[in-house]
Amino acid sequence: MAKRFSIINYVLVSLLVTIGLFLSFATFKIPFYVNDYAGFAGAISLSYDIGSGQTAVFEVTPVDTQADSVTDEQMNETIEFVRNVLANFGGQYNQVGLQNEHEIRVQTLQSETSSALMEAIGTRTEIVIRGEATSDATDYDISASRISRCLGTYQATSTTSASYSYGVYIEFDSLGSTQFRNLTNYVADNGNTIYFYNLNGEQLGSLSGITREVTSGATFMPISSITTQNDANIYAVNVLMGSRNVELTMTENGVTTAYLGYNCVSYIGISFLIAFVCLSVIMIVRYRDLGLISMLTSLVNLVLYLFLLQALPIVTLSLSGIVGCVLGYVLTILCHIILFEKIKHEYSMGRKISLSFKLAYKDSLFTILDIMVIALLGSVVLYFVGFDMLKSFAIGLFIGGVLSIFSVYCVTRLFTKWYLPLNSTKESHLALKREVANED
Repeated sequence: MAKRFSIINYVLVSLLVTIGLFLSFATFKIPFYVNDYAGFAGAISLSYDIGSGQTAVFEVTPVDTQADSVTDEQMNETIEFVRNVLANFGGQYNQVGLQNEHEIRVQTLQSETSSALMEAIGTRTEIVIRGEATSDATDYDISASRISRCLGTYQATSTTSASYSYGVYIEFDSLGSTQFRNLTNYVADNGNTIYFYNLNGEQLGSLSGITREVTSGATFMPISSITTQNDANIYAVNVLMGSRNVELTMTENGVTTAYLGYNCVSYIGISFLIAFVCLSVIMIVRYRDLGLISMLTSLVNLVLYLFLLQALPIVTLSLSGIVGCVLGYVLTILCHIILFEKIKHEYSMGRKISLSFKLAYKDSLFTILDIMVIALLGSVVLYFVGFDMLKSFAIGLFIGGVLSIFSVYCVTRLFTKWYLPLNSTKESHLALKREVANED
């Protein structure tokens, strides 16, 4: 019964690994859906050296015409603000830095929306929110400087109707939230509608159905001319830039060509496949059935690795990141070698196979943890103090270190537990050998 249970488990795991590998590399059309399935590997974000980058240079000037130039504090705030805008609106592997005293250079991965995003950063849409349909200032006006966050979204154009439109979701800072409560309290008794204007007096949109004071500190600005989510996102960037006290004027715009290219990934993948096969053969020759278990664990590790690389938003793979991932895989093989050598040592001392497995896991724990702790701490330090290429390496190595511990002490341990009912006495299947003294 135990043997049948083990065989069934191995068959199920093999099927799951096969499905996982298919989902990792296959591409196909999804029925009744507009997008194609690209696979885990195809969905991993790639950096400038493998793909290409969208670059732009912006001159930073004060909105206040009385100010001669921007201050160092304003420049630093602008750099951080633009960095956050890129991160929130689809930019990946972003670099924003001071080019000279009054200019900043921005670089992000090239994509379908990266060019429009760069142009949006250089476009200000300064809005005024008021409770009357007039281009003249009123007592309850809320200025753009009170806006703390914007998102493109699709919402109802009124709190009382089922009509929907694309537009901009706006959140206010603490003072803006107080002003918005006062505004909606006024509007609830006078027209039930709030209006959005630009500085030229043009009405941009309106939100009706305000029947009571709104305390959420947020509102929605519907814009009938916007028909897609991407356009809504771009408009949200315009509104965000209009909330700043500086203006960014684009002086340069271009594309950074990849110096490695996408073919580099294919060549690396082929090299990794060859290395995987060679290492698997060596492990099987050296450890027999344990080598097969190691290969199955490595495939589980590979599927999880690719899934995490495309699922985690902080991952953008450069050439150094790929090196970090390969090193993470090597750590898994190293952990298996340490474990299997411990098993061989325990068996050579006269223990049974089952006891050798148990003692080997116990004895190798601290050795493996020492290696992993050093790798994980090193990757954390590189991530926080290194430049962008080292960050990619650090992320790849960190994921590999975590998966190595999981693979050896969860996956491999489970596989060896299933293996014992199949073979707990035949040492030749595991390349085990007693020492001469212990055989006597």
